[in-house]
Amino acid sequence: MAQMGIGAKTPTRQLIGRWGERLGIVLIVLGIGMLIQPWALILFTRGFLVLLAGTLLFIITSHL
Repeated sequence: MAQMGIGAKTPTRQLIGRWGERLGIVLIVLGIGMLIQPWALILFTRGFLVLLAGTLLFIITSHL
């Protein structure tokens, strides 16, 4: 098996990074949608937490 160089990503890190970024984007869009909808107060109150979780997930997984 070939040796990995400095900064090379393992297949597992690539998989986690790819799916983590996608999930982060989905959570960001969902959080924004929850914040701008005018019907349900519970969605509005949870929207910021969903947006924050998506942002943090995207930042962390994009740096893997």
